[in-house]
Amino acid sequence: MEVIVVAHSKGGTGKSTIIWNLAHFIRSLDKPTIIIDLDFQQTQHYLHRIRTLEGLTNPQNDIPVFRPQTADALINTLENFSDHYILIDVGGYDNDINRIAISWADKIVVPLSDSITDVLGFKTFENILKEIDNPFINIVLNNIHPLTKNFNTIKEAIGSNEDIKLLDTVIRTRKIYKTTMGEGKSVFDINHTVAQDEIKGLYYEIISN
Repeated sequence: MEVIVVAHSKGGTGKSTIIWNLAHFIRSLDKPTIIIDLDFQQTQHYLHRIRTLEGLTNPQNDIPVFRPQTADALINTLENFSDHYILIDVGGYDNDINRIAISWADKIVVPLSDSITDVLGFKTFENILKEIDNPFINIVLNNIHPLTKNFNTIKEAIGSNEDIKLLDTVIRTRKIYKTTMGEGKSVFDINHTVAQDEIKGLYYEIISN
């Protein structure tokens, strides 16, 4: 159906949080969904393990997590689940397997805060994307302070590149994201409509581009 890659060359930008919650929203729409975890921290793998141990998975809502270790294994997974939504958590480093994931993506999402280190890391990542034949990316403002309204630093970093779209969705800093993930849950397992609306907004904006 769709291969959605969430990537950034810098760690700690919120890739795993977005992947986890976005995947669970898509699954809640009764769409077959898997996660491919290419991050060396294996966050998706451990979250799924916690979720399973807590008895929160069942055949109707389970989202399998795959951890291919080679380029061939990644391609096989992509081909075997071509009728699924495939969400890929790309680790914060540059290597062949991550580049293959990006090259297969139907949608590339880059989370970006207004931190100068995130912005500088994005410029490095932008250079990597220029070398891959899949340049169009969506920037989602992520981990943004609830009171922050000015995003000029990010807009200046993006510049006038027509291959980069700054999404309208803004995902704010919320304790609930960490709390739920620590329990193997997503924000769709609880009643937190504000966080849910942020993830829903990201999904519908991504698929409309």
